Amino acid sequence: MDDTTHKKKFWDRIRDTYRIIILDDENLEEVGSYNLSLLSFYVMLSVSALTISLLVISFIFFTPVKRLIPGYGDISENKKFIELAKKVDLLESEVSAYQVYIGGLQKILTATSDGSDKDPKDQPSTTLVLTPELVDKADVKETSRTKELNFLKFASPLYGKVSAGFQPDIQHYGVDILAPKDTPVKAIMDGIVISADQSVSTGNSLYIQHNKNVVSVYKHNSVLLVKTGDFVKTGQAIAIIGNTGEQSTGPHLHFEMWYDGKYVNPQNYITFQ
Repeated sequence: MDDTTHKKKFWDRIRDTYRIIILDDENLEEVGSYNLSLLSFYVMLSVSALTISLLVISFIFFTPVKRLIPGYGDISENKKFIELAKKVDLLESEVSAYQVYIGGLQKILTATSDGSDKDPKDQPSTTLVLTPELVDKADVKETSRTKELNFLKFASPLYGKVSAGFQPDIQHYGVDILAPKDTPVKAIMDGIVISADQSVSTGNSLYIQHNKNVVSVYKHNSVLLVKTGDFVKTGQAIAIIGNTGEQSTGPHLHFEMWYDGKYVNPQNYITFQ
């Protein structure tokens, strides 16, 4: 028998029609009958298998089930994972900044004396005031406790002529620096703005909390460029030199540095000229 005859018989065989009869088991009554060839059965079976395969593939591809497949992809490349990771990083940064902010407030409030001789009417209740503790003259001088500041790098808030130096004996706890109008005032270190407010006596003032329990103070500004709670970088412009406040006699910056709740001489750590 040649191949042609064999193929012809095979083709005729799968095209032969078969009757499928369904009988009632109790009375053998015919319930239904269907004519079906092997060819049509194979076609139906193939179409069914292909349809089920397509449905399974679509279900896996278009639903989150695909993430359960081992080796499908690195979760770190998933868009939602990346977005969530960014949100977590942002929240951690905000919590860290808030902790520094609270720490700065606590440090300043601890250093504030109830015996301030300033009239409360001269300043808004929201303005922070650093008032020196009652200490001996020996404590006014900088001792070994401030040696740590020598290892820190400070930027100058601005360059100009120092018109009044550090004189704690007359309650002048910082330095006054003269500079041209509209000169920007800059942050001496990275930090958190713990107060950005205005008072009658000191005008537009800024208090910034830095690492190592350092607080920097900037008074008499014409304009404040940051607000309470902002994070500032070293050398960032935070204000514009001005002449605001009753204690000001001309355009200048009154700058103070506090360490561990006590004033220090800024000229020992920063060059202004």
